[in-house]
Amino acid sequence: MEKTKFEGARQFLFKDVEFNYFKNKPVMYKGNKQWEVSMKTTDAAQAEEWEREHLSVRHNGTSTKLPTEWVVSLNRKTHKRDGEEQEPVRVVDENLTAYTQEERNKIGNESRGNVIVWQGHYDNEHGSGVSTSLTAMQIPRDKLKVYEGSMETVDFSNLGSVDSSSGEKADQDDLF
Repeated sequence: MEKTKFEGARQFLFKDVEFNYFKNKPVMYKGNKQWEVSMKTTDAAQAEEWEREHLSVRHNGTSTKLPTEWVVSLNRKTHKRDGEEQEPVRVVDENLTAYTQEERNKIGNESRGNVIVWQGHYDNEHGSGVSTSLTAMQIPRDKLKVYEGSMETVDFSNLGSVDSSSGEKADQDDLF
């Protein structure tokens, strides 16, 4: 597939995507903190558009099974290469009203909307290509799937017995 050609850097809008695993709080990846979200589709044409526009698309197909689902992971580093701090990913509704921090924490899997990424060319000792950075998400309120859970509500006391890497049973006091 031939990729779209562009000069310099650009902002690009992808419309009507399904969001999954939005990280409102930066997570550590390879020594860098970043915000993350995944886009998922079951539409092969949409996956082809993503690939044509320089996104790294993964699928669930195998050598014996055709793909039925395609995924792209997007991220935004908390700091630019020169060390300057970046603003968090902008998240707005259909009226371009920003989501509050509490609302951002409730963005659940299967929420739908639009996403803007920044893309620019790179050519360094690791190779050359197009770098992509998550810039903004627009999730209309009627397309928001509200996440109600929290890792803070997981009850570790009902895990029962747990084996350790030494082959011995781990004591409940040793767990987290």
